[in-house]
Amino acid sequence: MATATVVNGVSIQGLQDMVGMVKAQPQVAKAAFSATTIWKGGFHNEAIVKTFSLGGARNDTSRKKAFTIVGDHPQELLGADKGPSSVELLLAALGHCLASGWATYGAHMGIPIEGVRVEVDGDIDLQGMLALPEPGVVPPGFQDIRATYYVKSQAPKEQLEQLAKMSEDLSPTRHSLRAVKFSSHLVVER
Repeated sequence: MATATVVNGVSIQGLQDMVGMVKAQPQVAKAAFSATTIWKGGFHNEAIVKTFSLGGARNDTSRKKAFTIVGDHPQELLGADKGPSSVELLLAALGHCLASGWATYGAHMGIPIEGVRVEVDGDIDLQGMLALPEPGVVPPGFQDIRATYYVKSQAPKEQLEQLAKMSEDLSPTRHSLRAVKFSSHLVVER
């Protein structure tokens, strides 16, 4: 049986080559990412993302254009509703990273994924950002974050659970949020 060259949109050979290159030269895996945020007024901001570095080499040419990410608050939180709030963008970033993990590690494990939807939600007590009842009494950030995976795959549930764990454990975004309680739930769709 021939090995598929692309699984879940990920090149198996490319993945193997990347792992081999990093094993041989670990310094090439050192990366730096950045975003520049420009305040537009009130809670409205725009972040620009384009340049990154790999292996110590700055790269500002491989991306053909910069990405603009708009953020704001809903009107109920004194915003103009021109974009999602920063905490919603944080949840979206976590969802992006987890979904990418499903594709990448699924390809690595030989698990074809027909579809994956990651729903991420979290709990915040807004008293924290308002310094109520006193500064420091209520934490201003997420106290709890939950992910639910809706996965369409013919793979056995045990393999999908292993893949979910791998996607979470190797997620740079989730790791960056390690001070926040995190839980997940897998829903297999056939």
